[in-house]
Amino acid sequence: MAWITRKGSSAASWVCVCRTCASRPTCIFSSTRAWPTACGSASFYVKFRKGNQTPAAELAPPRPEVAELAPRIWQVIDDAPVVTAVTHKDADGDTLGSALALALALEPIGKSVPVLSSPPVPGAWWFLPGIERVNRQAPPRGTPVFIFDASDASRAGAYEPVVTQARVVVNVDHHVSNTRFATLNLVLTDAASTGELVYDLLKAWKIDIPPGAASNLYATILSDTGGFRHENTSGHALRAAAELVQLGADPVMIARGLFKSRPASSLRMQGRILQGLHYEFGDRLVWGSISQSGLRDSGATTDQADSAIDQLNTLRDQELAILFKEAGPRVTKVSIRSRDRIDAAELAARFGGGGHKRAAGMELALPLKEAEARVLAEVRGRMNDLE
Repeated sequence: MAWITRKGSSAASWVCVCRTCASRPTCIFSSTRAWPTACGSASFYVKFRKGNQTPAAELAPPRPEVAELAPRIWQVIDDAPVVTAVTHKDADGDTLGSALALALALEPIGKSVPVLSSPPVPGAWWFLPGIERVNRQAPPRGTPVFIFDASDASRAGAYEPVVTQARVVVNVDHHVSNTRFATLNLVLTDAASTGELVYDLLKAWKIDIPPGAASNLYATILSDTGGFRHENTSGHALRAAAELVQLGADPVMIARGLFKSRPASSLRMQGRILQGLHYEFGDRLVWGSISQSGLRDSGATTDQADSAIDQLNTLRDQELAILFKEAGPRVTKVSIRSRDRIDAAELAARFGGGGHKRAAGMELALPLKEAEARVLAEVRGRMNDLE
């Protein structure tokens, strides 16, 4: 195989001229493409692009699993002028950072990428580059859809029909509970964040990662590893983060946005939660709650309460931290953090939720007190089994 430059254009246009492609004109690397055949003689390709490419240091080459699927995913993008990026509802830094990074990386090569996130978009993510574009542009009908960090299509919330009615859907995620619901599913549960998989894709495609995209991807890793403190902090995640800094990510700005930009109402709300904490099983189970009246009195919102769970998960010998948040008269959101012996994702799944082994959650159609009783009965049974 070799790569040649197509003459007669100011843009660098690279074409595969391997024997396999010559004998198979439907190869994904040739000018005539068919879905979804790929050339077995090449592990990547280079997209037609303007300007010069500055190679990034190969601190963290893309995972082999990503490199294998990357050409098929690229074909979805290459065949469409517009690609829609969808986040999960109650968006966090991983889903938003992944969607925004894809948009900021693809637009310089001529692709339009509307970013959709089920309202309201939490204000905590104001610092992400490109956040102002979320829900600003309605995608044309029939565009391929990328959905990030969502275990199933219902997680798109208000934009679920955009996902379910799309002709082609690409599902990029790292949750164990993912249902592989899309046309193409890039689901690797050992990735620290979904954004880490987007990073792998961009590297496999040999596409420039501009500083704004790099900052978004760095934010996905920093947020989902809890500031590089959780057990999902892998060598690949750390190397990817280092390379993203080389590419222009601003680690100080992102860390301040994540950990040092909360409003005073958030601290007042956390004070209420901490004052009412319950300690059980020799402090190995810590749980608390915040009601709608408590949120109103502190001036906080339900999404601001999400960060309080990390304060509950700080005791030395703790096994489980649970936070109940009253989101409505008969709606309670529950956040779970575990340490060693209880699988948070499996516990959440008992109530229709999901997540990761050490961080999970669910939304229950129950009043706050009833949700507490239902969940704690299950939790106490599991804690007794550990005795």
